[in-house]
Amino acid sequence: MTQIIDAYLGLMALRQAGYRSTATAVAELVDNSIEAEASTIDIIALSSPVFIKSRASNQVQRIAVLDNGNGMIPEVLEKCLSLGWGTRLDTREGLGRFGFGLKGASISQARAVEVYSWTKKADVYRAYLDLDEIHNGSMQELSPVEKASIPEEILEGFKDKVSDTGTLVVWDNLDQMDLKRSETLLRRMNKELCRIYRHFLDDCDKYGKKREITLHQHQLDSKKTTSVGLLANDPLYLLTPNNLPEQGEVSTNELHEKPFPLEVPYIDGDEEKTSIVEFRFTVANPSIQNMGGNSKVGRHYAHNTGISFVRAGREIDFGTYGFLDASEPRHRWWGAEVRFDPVLDELFGVTNNKQEVRFIHKIDDDAVEALSEEADHGDHKAYLLVQLNKILSEQIDDMMKIIKGRREGSRGKNRNGGSSASKVNAQVGLDTSETESSMHADAITEEEKIEERVKLLLADDSSLSAEDAREEAVETLDYRVDLLTDSWPGDLFLDRKPVANASVGIINRDTKFYDVFWSHLENHTDKKGHQALEIMMMALVRAEDELVVKYDKKIFERYRSKWSEWIEQLIENAGS
Repeated sequence: MTQIIDAYLGLMALRQAGYRSTATAVAELVDNSIEAEASTIDIIALSSPVFIKSRASNQVQRIAVLDNGNGMIPEVLEKCLSLGWGTRLDTREGLGRFGFGLKGASISQARAVEVYSWTKKADVYRAYLDLDEIHNGSMQELSPVEKASIPEEILEGFKDKVSDTGTLVVWDNLDQMDLKRSETLLRRMNKELCRIYRHFLDDCDKYGKKREITLHQHQLDSKKTTSVGLLANDPLYLLTPNNLPEQGEVSTNELHEKPFPLEVPYIDGDEEKTSIVEFRFTVANPSIQNMGGNSKVGRHYAHNTGISFVRAGREIDFGTYGFLDASEPRHRWWGAEVRFDPVLDELFGVTNNKQEVRFIHKIDDDAVEALSEEADHGDHKAYLLVQLNKILSEQIDDMMKIIKGRREGSRGKNRNGGSSASKVNAQVGLDTSETESSMHADAITEEEKIEERVKLLLADDSSLSAEDAREEAVETLDYRVDLLTDSWPGDLFLDRKPVANASVGIINRDTKFYDVFWSHLENHTDKKGHQALEIMMMALVRAEDELVVKYDKKIFERYRSKWSEWIEQLIENAGS
């Protein structure tokens, strides 16, 4: 009879299972520890110096994951390295389910894996899988488990971590790791695992009971160990404690609306059921956004730009999925988390190695119409994709309106001291020509001027308090020309009106002109381009302010409207 699969060739094919990194492969072992109710999980890089071109470099020789979970009885341990076998194959709860994690993750990184487990400290049993033994024919079936001792190299550094019950997994002959240098590998693991397991690292147990997860580098020659505990890296910036620089004990975002559910139908056997997908959106506090993208906090936020998909408390995937423009840096200031239960794995397209949600992406208007028809005819995957697109698109647009309505970094400070506006006004103030704004100013009181300016300043920067806006209005009340921002529907990117003593040009934040030119230049480290654009726009605003007292005002309004139409059209169709 012909065997269904050659053991060695089959395992070699499974080695290419598609883990994004060593960290995400280690995550499969952490999942198992959490399922085993471990409260402490230790990830250990066993390292020794290797000389490369006469220079010593600490290289990882083995990776071990030790926990204080329930442990496995010998009968379960004996099967744990068998492909297609698992303790959670028939359940749709918790982190596991596919029966692939321990085996697939281990052989994706190493040629040999050992599993030690005990339900009593005195009775440690060992199972193992070795690709080289399979290749040379000496291992065609899993060997019976045997009583064993925990490796000495673990005991010498982590004896106090070995509890009455627990499991130890050791990867050896690490031939497929993405990084071998121990410091670099642990830094990468810290970065990835802190986000994947954030709901198990914070002080709130509502969506993931807290675990103590620690990364260790253990030097095999010197016996020295350096350790670092994982802290939550939360793209929503709500969880505490967290690893945000200088802010780790506080939440730095606010919820954008309350978390809201979407009821999603799915098929369980022959029965249709429903499960809840929960959406959470947050926006950075104004004081955080005001630090700017080049600050330590801003760079941390930049690494968390995107949408997080979280299954049973554990992040499965993170990315943009086509919902945001990667060239727009202000997307960093919002967060989005989509929570779902394992019963919806097929609808989300969760891979068996829990590396991605394959079926989630931005769809265009034509696809929305077609998929909506399929959803109406009972296609649950189409229904989820259409609803998810609608919710994400609407919420991201709403959050970006808030974020664009703030003045980030130094732009929100000292507008009256050394800015283009103050320099331009010093020059314009020397001109005594009659203007629409001067006629408007003569007709209202000082208090009315202040109130007019406060209203525009609050629209320009939604992070300003009423008190700060009034203070700034008083300081800039003598302006004769200015540029501020607001948002309104339509293509018109520049409006103009007399406000207080000034003619104010108002840039529409809901236009391509704002996104492609104004905002881009405003956020650029070299400010000369934006200053030149400001001066040019203020010159136009001042010129119109003078000319409308001599000519029909509607001519200028029609001119700006037509100019705006061409700007939008050319950016859309002729821009690079």
